[in-house]
Amino acid sequence: MMNWEKKGFINKHAGQTYLAGLFFCLALFHSAPINATNFETGKAAYLDGNYEDALRIFKSLAKEGNSEAQHYVELIEKTGYRSKSNYKEGKEAYLKNDFKRALEILKPLAEDGDSWSQYILSLMYESGQGVEKNREESNKWLILAAESGVPKIQYDLGIRYFYGYGFEKNYAEAAKWWESSANAGIADSQYNLGLQYYRGIGIPKDKNKARLLIEKAAKQEHDKAQHRLAMIYALDDEDFTTSLNWLEKSAQQNNVEAQYNLGVFFERGYGVPKDLNKAKEWFQLAADQGLELAINKVKELSSKENEIDLSFNNKTNEDSKENLINETKKRPEKEYNLTNWLHQQQSNNYTLQLASVVKRKDIINFIKKEDFKDQVGYVEVTVNGIARYAAIYGLYNSYDDAKKAISELPSGINTKPWIRKIGAMKEILR
Repeated sequence: MMNWEKKGFINKHAGQTYLAGLFFCLALFHSAPINATNFETGKAAYLDGNYEDALRIFKSLAKEGNSEAQHYVELIEKTGYRSKSNYKEGKEAYLKNDFKRALEILKPLAEDGDSWSQYILSLMYESGQGVEKNREESNKWLILAAESGVPKIQYDLGIRYFYGYGFEKNYAEAAKWWESSANAGIADSQYNLGLQYYRGIGIPKDKNKARLLIEKAAKQEHDKAQHRLAMIYALDDEDFTTSLNWLEKSAQQNNVEAQYNLGVFFERGYGVPKDLNKAKEWFQLAADQGLELAINKVKELSSKENEIDLSFNNKTNEDSKENLINETKKRPEKEYNLTNWLHQQQSNNYTLQLASVVKRKDIINFIKKEDFKDQVGYVEVTVNGIARYAAIYGLYNSYDDAKKAISELPSGINTKPWIRKIGAMKEILR
């Protein structure tokens, strides 16, 4: 397995300093148990307190063999769904900050076993809304609500145990509640539990279980899970093609880490041809979100902007190349300045930059020292505000031909040539 740092990726593990938190914060509740439209409709009805509609939908799906729907049927029947109208009134009072009225309605329902009433009552005791703040009482109602089997409440309880919010920090207990919630299809719980298994946090390390759980969440469009799965494929399997697919899915959801790592892929050629233009585009998107690593990458690439262009095409302008060779043979040695000639060339063609120096005589001596077969000369450029002379060699209409030309250079050259696009060179000409 390759080292994360050597690959240049953003990698986050528990116990290290990260650019962002390992898990979602408490306020984030994203889930989509399965893709079936009817199931989603039933779940939406359930979460809105419309238990009768939810029960009707889930019973129909349960008869078709849907185990997750059966779970919700049992849950609804267990938790006193017929109190729906009263619960909805209590919930509305709570949302309007009418805590006195909310308490009057929700506490009797909570005592009768209504899970969502128990959950809101827990929040009220936690914050001292309409009641005296009481952590013990808050925890009591939260545990009761979770024990009733509501997946999102179980997810919440797992968060609290993992971070120590109101409870003593307990990773094993967090895993227990996330497992129950994950089995009901909650993507956040699948992702968090998967990370626990991947790193062995509070539970035995099991990368196979980790991958299965994270992949389940990723297939539900969970952007963090998609990014993590991409990193697993890249770094555990060195399967950059599959990794790229998941990275793109995550990046398209504006996941900043996926955007940055896509930049790394294009910068270094992991699973794709190297392309600094695309790399910079992804780095810029991450930089726009304030990611310091990406901001530094954009600055780095901008400082040597267009020095290397690694896009590919397969056309070769053999006639132009032959003409240039002939021109080289005809011209006097003193006429090595190709600045005007470069202005006349098509911007999508390529050349090789062999060297860059601050003195004209040094670039002339460099050119005269070797027996070059193609057109060779220098152009006057400005790099970071400094005037320089860059030796260029040949004209090529494809990256492949430019790359091939590198292997045919005189053996005495002790510099590393850069493949440069003509348009890029034009932009830095003096």
